Amino acid sequence: MSVGQLPLAVQLDDFAVFESFFPARNHEIYQLLSELDGSSDRFDGYWLWGETASGKSHLLQAVSDNMINNCVYIPMKELIGHNPDIIQDLSSRNIVCIDDIDLCAGKKEWELAIFDLCNQLFDRKLSLVTSSSSKVASSGFIINDLQSRLSILPSYKIQHLNDEESKSALRLRAKFRGIEISNEVLDYLLKRVNRDMTSLYEILDRLDNASLIAKRKLSIPFVKEVINQSN
Repeated sequence: MSVGQLPLAVQLDDFAVFESFFPARNHEIYQLLSELDGSSDRFDGYWLWGETASGKSHLLQAVSDNMINNCVYIPMKELIGHNPDIIQDLSSRNIVCIDDIDLCAGKKEWELAIFDLCNQLFDRKLSLVTSSSSKVASSGFIINDLQSRLSILPSYKIQHLNDEESKSALRLRAKFRGIEISNEVLDYLLKRVNRDMTSLYEILDRLDNASLIAKRKLSIPFVKEVINQSN
């Protein structure tokens, strides 16, 4: 999937959709985001925060995928080095998703650009969804009016998955990709690979590609072989 509204090409993860997200203890915000359509009679949205690899980017990209013609996804990790003018005139979309918005904190020109965008969304009664590593008050914004505007958004901490939830999430992603994976292989992965979901999804992608090339099933010996080659 690609987002063509920005001057730079922004590529979305093909598997970052609601159907492949395992909500676990994040079910409330998962449900709210899946129903978000930008048709409220007031400015609304959500502030998602939490640790790295907890699923925040997945959810924001899923919103963008769900509302592909009426949403724009802004990944600050990719855009922070560019002129803030890049996000001008984006309020024509019903929903704006800003990933890693806290990367703008302390950068006055970027904060001003986001404040202007927030005001446009507020005036037009549209929606803003953001992700950050911390709550609004702890994000370090230097423009008080911007922090005040963002504080309007309901805040949700995205909870990391425990081991059993991680296995369920991997099983769901594997099913979504058409991969057959046993409980034994899942247990093996959780013992041998970093347990954050980004790392687990990356190794699942490598295993899928390797199994297609070698025409082998995902047995523990084969998984061990692929992991050893990656190290």
